Amino acid sequence: MKYIVAACQPNIIQNDKEANLKNVLSMIDEAASVGAKVTVFPEYFLTWPPYAGLTKEQMDEMAEPIPGPSINAIAEKCKETQTYCVAGSMVEKCEDGLLRNTCAIIGPDGNIIGKYSKVQPENAPAKHEPGNGIQPGNELPVFDTPLGKWAVMIDMDYTNAEIPRIYGLKGADVIFAPTCWSAKFLKDIPGLAEASATQSLSYCVMVNPVGWRKDVPVHAWAFSAGDNAGSIDLSYAGGTAIAFDGVNIAQTTIFGQDICYAVIDSEAPQEARDNDASIYPFWRRPELYGELIKPETAQPYGTNVDHSEVYKLIKK
Repeated sequence: MKYIVAACQPNIIQNDKEANLKNVLSMIDEAASVGAKVTVFPEYFLTWPPYAGLTKEQMDEMAEPIPGPSINAIAEKCKETQTYCVAGSMVEKCEDGLLRNTCAIIGPDGNIIGKYSKVQPENAPAKHEPGNGIQPGNELPVFDTPLGKWAVMIDMDYTNAEIPRIYGLKGADVIFAPTCWSAKFLKDIPGLAEASATQSLSYCVMVNPVGWRKDVPVHAWAFSAGDNAGSIDLSYAGGTAIAFDGVNIAQTTIFGQDICYAVIDSEAPQEARDNDASIYPFWRRPELYGELIKPETAQPYGTNVDHSEVYKLIKK
């Protein structure tokens, strides 16, 4: 089956969820008007990410249940346009009372096909997730849809090759990858789209926003801002890309709101896998990968960080 996917790179307005939602709905209309069947949005596409120093009240204001007001409005637009939406991600108020960074996939009937919660939240000052109570997800689901098998990974999830590789092994046709990285990392986003497509032999749709975040706390190591960096204004430049077979087949302009489009052929990933199986008999060697599942290798390479306390935060 072939269909058009629209990778939507919105300009996010700080502290104005209503305006951001209105913009998202208009982008769905725009994409549908040229025949797109699926729209995809970035991580934290309505609010920007939570940062260090937020109060519980501020987090409660940012968070919503799924379904909830914003997802319900997008669901109505999906019904109106008869399209699917991979709704970036937001802080979800979960039924178990916890917060997670969650993406909802919505069908043209307005129903939620499935949800995915980021399994590798980060704790940088500018994107302070565990520090603001956001728990990691614990599943890597593949969703069966009328258009094929879909998977989601969010932001830091795709910096580890294991996740796109697992999705490829599970037979995903498309991996949607909402992210929210500042302009400093602009060149990395299309590169990671290509890498994830190569590792999974799936299509990879990696979507990043544009805009400004004002007075955001940052860590000096990442931004070369001095030991007492405090807060700075962060620019986001996009870099949204759609990749297949190790090549970006569509990409947005940078530093401006934009949409890029690509035709997805749901049969192409299996054809690619069959081809690779015929010419690369040693494409995978799982008997060599034991180091990956040793608990002591969970921390970054060459460090001795004790993560035992962090792992106690995971609520299964």
